[in-house]
Amino acid sequence: MNKWLSLFGNQLLAQRDRWVLWLPVPLGCGIIIYFTLTSEPPGYAGVAALVMACLVAAAFHRNRVFLYVWSAVILVALGFTAAQGRTWLVDAPVLHKKTYPVTVEGKVVSVDPMPKSYRIVLENIAVRQGHIWQDDLPRRVRVRLKPNDEAEPSAGDIVAVKAILQPISPPVLPGAFDFQRYAFFEQLGATGYALGDLELVQRHETGFFFDRLRRYIREHIEADVSDKDHAALLTAFMVGESNGISAHTWDICRRSGIAHLIAISGSHFVLIAGLPFFLLRALLAAIPFIALRWPIKKIAAAMAIAVSVFYMMLIGAPIPAQRAVMSVTVVMLAIMLDRDPFTLRLAAFSAFFILLIEPESLMGASFQLSFAAIVALIAFYEMTREWWIRRFRDENIVRRYASYLMGCAMTTVVASTATSAYALYNFARMPLLAGLAANIVAVPVTSFVTFPAGLFACLMMPLGLEEWPLWVTEKSIAFVMAAAEAVVDWPYAAWQGGAVPAWFLIPVTLGGLWICFWRGKLRAAGLTPIGLAVALLPLTPRPDVLVAENAGIFAVRDAEGKLWFSSGRKEKFVRNEWLQLQGGMEDYGVWPDNGTAGDGFLSCDGGACEYKMNGQIITFIRQPEALPNACGKSGVVFSALALKGETCRYKTVLRDKWDIWRQGAQAVYAEPEGLRIQTVLNTRGVRPWTGKRTRWPVKED
Repeated sequence: MNKWLSLFGNQLLAQRDRWVLWLPVPLGCGIIIYFTLTSEPPGYAGVAALVMACLVAAAFHRNRVFLYVWSAVILVALGFTAAQGRTWLVDAPVLHKKTYPVTVEGKVVSVDPMPKSYRIVLENIAVRQGHIWQDDLPRRVRVRLKPNDEAEPSAGDIVAVKAILQPISPPVLPGAFDFQRYAFFEQLGATGYALGDLELVQRHETGFFFDRLRRYIREHIEADVSDKDHAALLTAFMVGESNGISAHTWDICRRSGIAHLIAISGSHFVLIAGLPFFLLRALLAAIPFIALRWPIKKIAAAMAIAVSVFYMMLIGAPIPAQRAVMSVTVVMLAIMLDRDPFTLRLAAFSAFFILLIEPESLMGASFQLSFAAIVALIAFYEMTREWWIRRFRDENIVRRYASYLMGCAMTTVVASTATSAYALYNFARMPLLAGLAANIVAVPVTSFVTFPAGLFACLMMPLGLEEWPLWVTEKSIAFVMAAAEAVVDWPYAAWQGGAVPAWFLIPVTLGGLWICFWRGKLRAAGLTPIGLAVALLPLTPRPDVLVAENAGIFAVRDAEGKLWFSSGRKEKFVRNEWLQLQGGMEDYGVWPDNGTAGDGFLSCDGGACEYKMNGQIITFIRQPEALPNACGKSGVVFSALALKGETCRYKTVLRDKWDIWRQGAQAVYAEPEGLRIQTVLNTRGVRPWTGKRTRWPVKED
């Protein structure tokens, strides 16, 4: 044992220059601890823990080994403090109950074009007509305008609209995407839909420069690109407005694995920073007087930073764009300081500062996917750098381009592998053959044709010369979409495995980081936790009963895994989300009004439906008269009715409409030893973003 410990210690000391790469890990652990708590800690908890950790470090500062180990504890406390402080900074009122029709007035913050309307975010709102059942108005609300509303709002305008506002929706299942938490950190307190046309109260005379520029570009694209879907794709690719893309096109992009090229991401900023960097550097290098006297590489890097910031403001500065700009800035500063810009150390520093400034980003898909891909790609090309250099050195143009295509394929394989666990966790799906084939075509076309031609078209718009560049971009997008449509129906094009539990990400992340960060023979040890996680994943039980948070729809699972819904018409959004989270099933059943389903696992009559699985019985009552009989033989009784005052005398759990509403969506596991119930309330607890569920909602007509 001592021999192995000594060997590991020597290996660890040999990796001393790589220790800094692990800085974001304990910081992230502190953030995760904060967000996984089921109740809000005292406001002083984070600061107190951080101060105590620093005092202990000061007391034992002479012990270098202890100081190195204890620094991880300090970073955990720092991450916890950063997350708690960020929550305190963004805290804002949220809507607790659905309103009657009200006329709200506010300032337009953002405008998202949709296929037939707009979706706007308003801040500084006031209720002009109607009443909201609380004293504090939300700081921001998001409203979907009526289809074909002729109004075109701009950021900065003061507008009014008659709408119905509703609270932010909770997760559709325990452990599913928490839109309430996302909205909380966006300071979004309510969503809604318009009942009347938008009224312009006061036009912002000058308008936001970037908003006007974004609209100017979009209008020219829509005018010159005949195909509406291609115009929407190009608008999304150039200025980040993706809501105009049809559902069918989005589905093709997701299934083929090219959605990352359309949604604003790091790849856009690689192009938007890389093009001016190389063009300006080439231009200055062509002028001997400047090339011999000025640091042209550093000048080009400074210009790339400026262009990246400008582009971020143009697309509305979304969170992924801010992270990408921070990464680009770190890379360009490294160039200006004569450092290697493409190292894992810079990726670690970028992740550290992003988590420190926006701790909530760790819980989102954008951060997880982008940094998983970045770290894996840098590590891969760091390991294989010499091989690629030999492939390009002294080779003709044909072999170099073949190597480039090979690089595109390997980049896709590495990035897809690195992000697969996070894609399954967030989207319950990951591309396989389709992603590889589509990206081999899409990446070179978008990099060398679509984006450069689109950028040139934007520069030519003031001169009215954008028609031909836009024609080139349209044809390139049509070619990419044709390739995507051709591969989505391939066998094994993608795997819809259903959402994976959160615990799965812990061993996968630690194992993946070990493989990327460690040098030497022990690098393969990172495969151990990943292999164990993959082996244990099929053993994770799937819920047998699903309950919507408003009791509007129920679902049960038969012995073959097929879901059966209480209604085939109600709660379409929830039904589709459940199907995706449970493995993307397209085939499902609907409960009979009277009779049995399948092999008799579900039997219904006019008063109730009885579900049997693994020796357990769960009853869904439709009429109050069926309650006494259900209580006598069922482990759990659910009802979409309000059974105020009704109870079960037997050892039966009774949950009616209001019980379900207070506890949120529920998942029931029918195990041989008994029933296990998970609710949104007991999995995430009561936090600042969960809303108030202690009072009965107002009954609405």
